Amino acid sequence: MLSFFQPEGGPEGRSRPKPMRAPRVLAINPYIYDFAAYNFWSNPLGLLYVSSILRQNGLPVEVIDCMRVREDKRKLDGRGPFIKEKVPKPEILGVVPKQYRRYGMSPGEFVRILETRTAPDLVLITSIMTYWYQGAVEISELVRQACPQAKIVIGGIYPTLCHEQATLNFKAADLIIPSNAIGTFYKFVEDELNYTLSFKPMLDDLDILPYPAHDLLDTLPFVPLLTSLGCVFRCTYCATSFMYPSMTRRSPGSVLGEIVHWHLQGVRRFVIYDDSFLYSSEDFAKPLLRKIAGLPYAVDIYNPNAVNAAFIDQEMAELFARSGFREVRIGLESVDPAVQSATGGKVTEAVFERAIRALKGAGYSREQLKVYILAGLPRQPWQDVKRAIDYLRSLDVTPYLAEYTPIPHTPMYEQFKDIAKFPVAEDAIYQNNALFPYAWEGFTEDDLNRLKRYAKEKRSQVSGERKNN
Repeated sequence: MLSFFQPEGGPEGRSRPKPMRAPRVLAINPYIYDFAAYNFWSNPLGLLYVSSILRQNGLPVEVIDCMRVREDKRKLDGRGPFIKEKVPKPEILGVVPKQYRRYGMSPGEFVRILETRTAPDLVLITSIMTYWYQGAVEISELVRQACPQAKIVIGGIYPTLCHEQATLNFKAADLIIPSNAIGTFYKFVEDELNYTLSFKPMLDDLDILPYPAHDLLDTLPFVPLLTSLGCVFRCTYCATSFMYPSMTRRSPGSVLGEIVHWHLQGVRRFVIYDDSFLYSSEDFAKPLLRKIAGLPYAVDIYNPNAVNAAFIDQEMAELFARSGFREVRIGLESVDPAVQSATGGKVTEAVFERAIRALKGAGYSREQLKVYILAGLPRQPWQDVKRAIDYLRSLDVTPYLAEYTPIPHTPMYEQFKDIAKFPVAEDAIYQNNALFPYAWEGFTEDDLNRLKRYAKEKRSQVSGERKNN
């Protein structure tokens, strides 16, 4: 094996050898396998943050984003379908009567692109949704074959929530690291590549993190903004509190600075995934939105993660409109008080209706108010979802089903993992909500499909009525 490092002065262990050059880094967002997938304003944000930190330490970084979108089908708001190809299902999913696909570039295209890049010393591969690990494993093996000298590091949500499984599956990796162990990663880089990192922020040092390396992507139709880590709420279906036990926030000025930075690069669309964006809004959300509203240009803002209706008063609703929220996505989850309480107790019908009145008072139309309903919860009757759809239609807003995903290290997962129709604890591939793992006689897959069509009909009625008015 060739050595890129030149030892200098003294016996081994006295000082770290000085590299002849900075190690080269290749960051990879792998293709995925699933029954359905869509680019819902998604970027590999963690991978791009780590890439930016390494770049600030003087390491040259390149990115291969396998998750390519069909640009001819991209919507005006920035979303778009991934390129895709039908593929055989894994044997363990053979009983599932759905078409399986690979989303993103093919393995052959990836290898061809990899061969055009300068041989990397360090390869970073993210593995996001737990049930998407298959693509990341394949990518790691292709990299190992093409770049036998490289150190391969796997990070992301999958190795954080399913670390033991990830250790077994990623045989080509040199390090498999959960999201809360960035210090271990820094030590690995220094020890294995003989390179001193002078800038080693913790990932919750949000105001000192460099902006993520979005500029290394081929296209930049939108920029997701990390405004916080962690969440003050403890929803029983969500693993945020496991991954980030305490909540930390950026300052409003820091977020505004990033918006200005990317706007100067030609970006107009921004995406907020913050789990607690409106919490303590007088200290954070309201000051931030006032600053954005005061910019000498308009931006478009989207929030794929639902905001909490309990914090939407009239001032907040008007700030949404003034700052550029082109729509507002809100979580209702259920109209059943028992389900509301069991999942986290964040909102009641009275609180929700107050928020809707405020948003409509700020000028939002029914098509701009999009509300998530949880479907497929353990032991949930299908009638609960239908009642929620009808309730939202009565309030003149648009309903969307959010299908329940069993996520390790959440209270709901731990309570019900043994009654799922698939062994969700044995293999993360079974945690895919497309499998409807908690179907039962009171809520079958046929019921779910009927509810999907029913919700779509209600959305179509909204659209049609709006056109006729």
